[in-house]
Amino acid sequence: MASNPFSSCLIDTSFDLDEALTLPQNLSQQITYSNSTIVADMPTALTTGDAVCAVCMEGFQSGIGGKKVPCGHVYHEACISALLSHRHSCPLCRCDISG
Repeated sequence: MASNPFSSCLIDTSFDLDEALTLPQNLSQQITYSNSTIVADMPTALTTGDAVCAVCMEGFQSGIGGKKVPCGHVYHEACISALLSHRHSCPLCRCDISG
């Protein structure tokens, strides 16, 4: 007779699903403020005519730069700000850009 593989599993009895699913009321405001602060602190980089933003795949306007993340990649300010609301890494090299 085969043994039950779950018979020796440890169960975390202190975990409370309701507590884990309850988020602070102002969490989205905190995240938005945090992301906009991180993006505002990024240096603006001038781009060449053939450069494209890897988030939206659109080119940069002539004379207007994008935001340069710590790894050196450049994105539109709106694109990198939107990206930071989902993940905190560069979409090209996965370098941490959480600030």
